[in-house]
Parts: sequence; structure tokens; C-alpha cells
Amino acid sequence: RVLSCGLKDFCAHGGGEAAAAAGTAGDKRVPKIASVVGILGHLASRHAGSIKQELLRMFHESLGSSREHHKATVPFLLQLALMSPTLLATVSPELVDSLKPPVLNQLHQHFSAVPRDELEGVVGVVVHLLCHTSAGALRTLRFLLATAAP
Repeated sequence: RVLSCGLKDFCAHGGGEAAAAAGTAGDKRVPKIASVVGILGHLASRHAGSIKQELLRMFHESLGSSREHHKATVPFLLQLALMSPTLLATVSPELVDSLKPPVLNQLHQHFSAVPRDELEGVVGVVVHLLCHTSAGALRTLRFLLATAAP
């Protein structure tokens, strides 16, 4: 419920644009998304598995949908990861494992209509997150190498 409410608020305040994930979100959303991060951080100590499962479910569900709030899911999840190293560490190893060719194709289709400058912002966020994650770093590096040169 916390993630769903956070996503709904993110969409209501312009978070559907990929630029929002790049840190250009308006000040109005900061307190609410900060609350979402705080609540999830508190819950992560006892419910890390459930949170991880829900984050991954949201990610995969959003790729196959053209509904407006699904378009904002990936930027929302990136923003959460930027704000919470705990959430990033919780989900990153399993997310990398789930990035098989069909999922990568869905991601490509998901972002194909995004303007180039916004897409560059998203890529910048992803690179920043990759540089700041230690959980599964070797697995991530292997994935990047295997994907770049199969």
C-alpha cells in the first residue's frame, strides 16, 4: 500500500516524465516520497523479502502496460533507489538476474517514446546507481559485459 500510494503521488506531481527520475522532480513531492522511503526503510528490517518481491512485481508489471501510472513506475523506482541505498541493495541483485532478453526488449519498448534528453537523464541515474551499489556488484558487472558482448 505504501508503494502504491507513493506511485500515485509521484504520478500526480509530474513523476510520469522520465526527467523526474533524474532528480528534476518538483519540491511538492519531496516530503511525500521521503515519507515513502522512510516507511519502507523502517519496514525493511522485518519485511525485506516482501518489499523486494513487491518492487520487482511493480517493475515487471509496468513494462507490459501502457497505463499512465505504469509509465511512471520505472522513474518512481529509480527515485526510490536514489533516495534509499537500503532499497537499492535489497532489490538490485534480483533485478539484474531478471533482466533476460525479453525483459530488456520490454524496457527498450517502454522507453522508445521518451524524448532523448529525458532518456539521457534516466541513463545518468542508472549509471549513478550502478556506481553506488555494492550488493551484487560482480554479478552486475558480469551482466553488463555479457549483455554488451554476448
